[in-house]
Amino acid sequence: MSEELVDIVDENDCIVGQETIHRVHTDKILHRGASILCFKDETFGELLLNRRSLKKRVGPGRLCVPGGHPSAGESYLAAATREFTEEVLNGAKSKIKLEPLFKIKKETDNDPEFMTVFKTFYAGPFTANEGVSDCFFENIGTVLDMAIKEPESFTETTALVLREYGRRMTHAG
Repeated sequence: MSEELVDIVDENDCIVGQETIHRVHTDKILHRGASILCFKDETFGELLLNRRSLKKRVGPGRLCVPGGHPSAGESYLAAATREFTEEVLNGAKSKIKLEPLFKIKKETDNDPEFMTVFKTFYAGPFTANEGVSDCFFENIGTVLDMAIKEPESFTETTALVLREYGRRMTHAG
């Protein structure tokens, strides 16, 4: 089986080629990623968190939100939908609706990429795949506070996404 190809991008997030996911991580080549902030309902009161499997290469046992890399030629939205379905629905189909929240350039987790962050509302049920040891909702205030005071509880990328979300929500009002 050949290794997954992803799009590599320039500083303007324009596609300039394709490379294997292993190579972009090993050589720290700029590429794309997507994260999903899944809220239990429209009150935005509780956020879905995953605890990563201890077998994961990056952030084993740490908290994160669903997400991953678009395959070569795949849009941010399509990738976010696929990753959410794979990670927390274990492939089961659902009618989730993702809306883009913001895009950032990040270099956390030794993984330089443009990250588009989406939101959705979905209360479950959840069936985690083998890369996720647990899925649960947590109070958003608690989560945002932890991202600042206990960032080591999360993958570096998730802590960054949560801090950026908190900053934007503070300035949105």
